[in-house]
Amino acid sequence: MQHLTFGKLLKMYKLSLLCPTRKRISGLSKMWESALKTSHSPNDLQLVLYVDNDDDETINSLHNLSNISQVKVLISDNKEIYSNLHNICCYNADAEIIFTSADDLIFRSDNWDLIVYEKFESLPDKIAFLYPNDGYWGNKFGTHGFFHANWFNTIGYISPPIFSVDYSDNYINDLAKSIERSFYMDNIFIEHMHWTFGKSPFDETSKRAHEKRLKDDNRNIYENSSSLINSDMLKLKSKMVNK
Repeated sequence: MQHLTFGKLLKMYKLSLLCPTRKRISGLSKMWESALKTSHSPNDLQLVLYVDNDDDETINSLHNLSNISQVKVLISDNKEIYSNLHNICCYNADAEIIFTSADDLIFRSDNWDLIVYEKFESLPDKIAFLYPNDGYWGNKFGTHGFFHANWFNTIGYISPPIFSVDYSDNYINDLAKSIERSFYMDNIFIEHMHWTFGKSPFDETSKRAHEKRLKDDNRNIYENSSSLINSDMLKLKSKMVNK
């Protein structure tokens, strides 16, 4: 794993956006710029990227990102399984609060960061999954969300590195509900511009993921993950103040 830096990352950030990305420099820029523009304290945000080493299109364009000194880039030496990418970003993040971001999101709510900080401040153990309104699922499901480092440090990952595409969000939702720490943040709107919602084109990256979707039986892996969820539930509960 190689690290690409554009400035001295000496400060500790309050919130790190974790974002695996591939050949979507325009979408990535929109996501990051919208996060900065709508946040109360943009200088407290960090962007941690995971980029494939064969993605020259993205690597050669990274210097054009806004607030580049707040960006940390991880360039892969090999092909990691999809559901491990946010974990790798989290391990390298410099903030205790993290967001499992994507390059097809747009932040729409002002002061969203203050809302997140306030919610975690109300939880003594900080163990929770906070998910915003994504413009499609609403309160029914969280495709992306906020965590504290306590979640990652307790079970060793955000979601287990077992899914080649999809279902890591199902796993997270199930686990968070099992410990009654799943919180829908209706006052935070982070729009998911997914191609299946008709909000973005079916591009090369979407096609790549869809081919894995058709090839790999991730649904079966998810449906047989109940024992792992139970194990993670017990670990998280052991750290919770109000169980």
